[in-house]
Amino acid sequence: SLEGRFINPASLLLLANQYGEGDPGNVMVGLDAHWRAGRAVTAELQLAIDDLQYQRTSGPGRYPNRWALTAAAFGPLGARGAWRALYTQASTLAFRATNPFESFVERGVGVGRGFADMDQLTLTTAWPVRERLLVTPELTVQRQGNSRLADPIPTDPAALGATPQILSKPVETLWRAAVNASGRLGRVDLLASAGLHHLTNAGHVASATRTRFEGRLQATIALGATGRLD
Repeated sequence: SLEGRFINPASLLLLANQYGEGDPGNVMVGLDAHWRAGRAVTAELQLAIDDLQYQRTSGPGRYPNRWALTAAAFGPLGARGAWRALYTQASTLAFRATNPFESFVERGVGVGRGFADMDQLTLTTAWPVRERLLVTPELTVQRQGNSRLADPIPTDPAALGATPQILSKPVETLWRAAVNASGRLGRVDLLASAGLHHLTNAGHVASATRTRFEGRLQATIALGATGRLD
């Protein structure tokens, strides 16, 4: 078939490929919105829709919807600080396809988002320290369902109809309290993170719990030389 953009660059290729004579493929619709509500709050929204079913919404032959979204808001806090709230989720079958070639992965690694079947809420504040470091306390709750981004969509109608829209069980829940820091000291760029993680249903094993400390320290040294080259 002839590629639609060569006929009319301004045409809606979604309609041509989805309902017309275009090549078969995995079509996704996206939305990206940014709104500044005065000086106090800025809101952001990103939405990706792969499938929204108006037929077969229930019963053994149903096809689960596929979507992902992220909503965030941020603004100033006091005279020097800032705050940020973020919520994100991806449905169980988001970015996946029955044909692995059409999934949004590269060698099993997600292109963009690294996980499906999850949601996450993160709250942070940010505080400058001596104009050189930015310290960011963080609280995060993340729920991860028992499916993988590289898994193909089930082709068996019974298995597909039994697939939950989001958060397939057992759901692993992560509670994270952390402090992050970034900045520059002389020629050294620093990036540090220290957090306490508490997991329930750890490893997607029912009633398994795990608590651990995770930390990371990254230092990048900038080297340079100046002079005259004769």
